[in-house]
Amino acid sequence: MASILIVDDEPENLELMEGVLAPTGHTIRMAGGGRQALQAVQQEPPDLILLDLMMPGMSGFEVCEMLRANEATARIPIIVVTALDQLGIKERTLALGADDYLTKPIQAAEVLARVQAMMQVRHLQQDLDRTLAYLHELEVARHSHRRRALSAMGAIPSLAARQAAEPTPPTILIVDDEGLMREFYADLLVESGFRVVTASSGPEGLSVLPQYPVETVVLDIMMPEVSGLETLEQIRQIAPDLPVIILTAHPSSQNAIAALKLGAFDFIVKGIQHELVVVAVRRAVRHFAQLREKRHIIETLQARLRELEARVHELEARPAT
Repeated sequence: MASILIVDDEPENLELMEGVLAPTGHTIRMAGGGRQALQAVQQEPPDLILLDLMMPGMSGFEVCEMLRANEATARIPIIVVTALDQLGIKERTLALGADDYLTKPIQAAEVLARVQAMMQVRHLQQDLDRTLAYLHELEVARHSHRRRALSAMGAIPSLAARQAAEPTPPTILIVDDEGLMREFYADLLVESGFRVVTASSGPEGLSVLPQYPVETVVLDIMMPEVSGLETLEQIRQIAPDLPVIILTAHPSSQNAIAALKLGAFDFIVKGIQHELVVVAVRRAVRHFAQLREKRHIIETLQARLRELEARVHELEARPAT
């Protein structure tokens, strides 16, 4: 059975919804407003939220936006239940990250059907997440075991030694708080001809960035203290054109949309095909090189234009003879 949080500022609406859902055996919790809802989610995240939109103090729009902006709550399914039936309201609600939309007055059968369907989707998503995480961990463990075995035999040089042998390949910065993940993707990219520097956190990555001629950043989205999205936002302020590829073990449309809005070059799910990371990095490096080339051409043309303007002014300033 699921834990369902019902959010509505009208007590009679809370009672009505509880009456519909209680016979199903789900654990029902209720919140009388937006702030109370956020506190309830923080104390114990529910499996599903039924959310009213028009509430005093903090609206359902704000609650939805705040839940989706927080990585810990971004994947909780939200069904909006509201008396507002305009198309624009529906579009705005879904754009903020709501998963479904019910119009008041509610129909018990429709509520039960939507809740059941949403819980099935959530279970499938959780199964998919577990499978992807398992596949990725299995691949990383296999790679780590093989690397240790080759290293013990003296058959594999260190990361630094392998990179020193390369002429000057493109430099890629990997930011991930998990050591095995950093090692796995570093080996993958070095074997594909790139130079790699690594960082274990967003702040460390930002401090490393000015020290190397980084051409692409591969950035984990789920990191403690400073998330990948926060780090991406700061990278954009430092280096607006630098391509950033987001990696995640917990895919969600909200995270993908947020990353792309912040200027991410690509968004890749861990555990599907590791070759996709190499392909994305190659595309990103080419893109960055093209941007630099265009900027160089523009700067050259601007410099030439300034020279010509200076000569024109010089000619105009000469006295007539």
